[in-house]
Amino acid sequence: MDRHFQWYKYIKYILIPIFISKFFHFGIPNGQPLFILEYALLFGVSFLLIILQDFFTISKKTNILLRFIMLIILLLLFITAIVYQAMMSIIFSILLLGASGFALYLHKKDEGEQ
Repeated sequence: MDRHFQWYKYIKYILIPIFISKFFHFGIPNGQPLFILEYALLFGVSFLLIILQDFFTISKKTNILLRFIMLIILLLLFITAIVYQAMMSIIFSILLLGASGFALYLHKKDEGEQ
């Protein structure tokens, strides 16, 4: 029975690129090239982290490094959104900064307990 549900764990590799392409198709707020670059970097690093975690056994340092890079990109996105006064990007980056920062904190906390 478990064999029949094997396809389900790979559905995210189909849905994430579709989501990203739809996101770029409908347009990024303000349509600035810097926004497009930062969103592409954010989605690319996130997708790389997902693939590495699912298919390879990456070290804890690599995992933390990729999460830290995501935080830096989100911080740059936040600053860019303030400069261009894009309210939706400001809200998006604040929410993701909080969630990513908390996830990194929990990861470090679990690592410290072990």
